[in-house]
Amino acid sequence: MTKILGLGHSHIVAIAKGCYELQHEGFRLGGAPLLSRFLYLYDPEITPTLAEEGSASRLNARLRQIIDEERPDGVVLSVGGNEHIALSVTQPKERFDFILGAEPELDLEQGAEVLPEAAIRETLREKMVQTLSTIEAIRNETAAPIVCLEPPPPFPNSRILECPQEFFRKSFDPKKLSGEMFRYKMWRTQSALYREVCARADILFAAVPTEFIAPSGVLAEVVWGADASHANALFGRRMIQSASELIEPRLSDGRR
Repeated sequence: MTKILGLGHSHIVAIAKGCYELQHEGFRLGGAPLLSRFLYLYDPEITPTLAEEGSASRLNARLRQIIDEERPDGVVLSVGGNEHIALSVTQPKERFDFILGAEPELDLEQGAEVLPEAAIRETLREKMVQTLSTIEAIRNETAAPIVCLEPPPPFPNSRILECPQEFFRKSFDPKKLSGEMFRYKMWRTQSALYREVCARADILFAAVPTEFIAPSGVLAEVVWGADASHANALFGRRMIQSASELIEPRLSDGRR
């Protein structure tokens, strides 16, 4: 058996479903049947995820114990992922936009104030402090190869308007809904922060397959989940397959 341990927040549900489907079909990793266990990081048994020990933060002691007991051949992470939505789903009356350095040709919203990309990135970084710290803390507790999965891109405005209660506790003005391209750029900026921590911590990064991204930068309908921020089991399958391709070359390289 090749054992995978999955750790994450809400997006881990689709990942787990897709992985279990693959296991049922006899999926093999490194020439052996895949065996997996997934942990939801909001489970009361392992919260808070980070704990102060002296002058440093470490993973929850129970979570460290589970990692030691499991001795996984690989770890798959889907930590956080919705921070970009929280910061970008609506816009104030004085709308703003930014030029994404990686894709500077993308359209800007007409009449919007153009802010520096760095200001957007650092605002997101501040929002993601706990997420990024958790990823690094997990790296410190295992020598197994780790893959960080890119969260799904944003949903189209039409889908958000179908599920407004997911984002707004009370009625809201649809005119404040941000543009799809703006939210795509926010998602890309968040993904760059994931890539940054992965490069620093020797963690592999699995990007969302291009066929799951519609031309306007939103999540393709084929992998929509039951709400307006999460993907489905098909998305989970493909992400596990991508993670497996990254993990496999490291299974026998002496890291464990």
